Amino acid sequence: MPRTLAPTLAALFLFLSAVRPVPAQELPRVLIQQGERYLAMGKLDAAIASYSKVIACCDRTPEGAEAHNDIGVAYARKGDLDRAIQEYETALTINGYPLASFNLGKAWRGRYEQTGDPVYRRKALECFRAFALYLRKGESLPPVVSWQREEIEEYLAEAERTLAE
Repeated sequence: MPRTLAPTLAALFLFLSAVRPVPAQELPRVLIQQGERYLAMGKLDAAIASYSKVIACCDRTPEGAEAHNDIGVAYARKGDLDRAIQEYETALTINGYPLASFNLGKAWRGRYEQTGDPVYRRKALECFRAFALYLRKGESLPPVVSWQREEIEEYLAEAERTLAE
């Protein structure tokens, strides 16, 4: 075997031995992480596509709840609050996905600021208070909440002051 071919074959062997198919039970998690990366890059339609795949395969599961919440975030960023609210509410009906309470509160607050309708103010406060209670319980928090807990708590306090007036 020629000398230049041996290193190439060795590298190919190492690459192929490292590549493995993703087990079916990991696929929803992989798609959620992919969607999170797309959200971070501002590729909202790509994020929606990733989360939609999770919903298609695993709708009434914890992963499905997370995907509904995250797809709601993408719709909110696109300015479609109706669709975002629908997704957050779906996440809450699946397993009470706590982060959906926070995001739904933000959506209701946005509606209140657009319209001045006190019904939306009340709904926003209810959601924020439910999420604040979840934080106080000290349960295991998802990484996105743990990393931003201080900012989230500041937002909740500011929202409580502003909306309770």
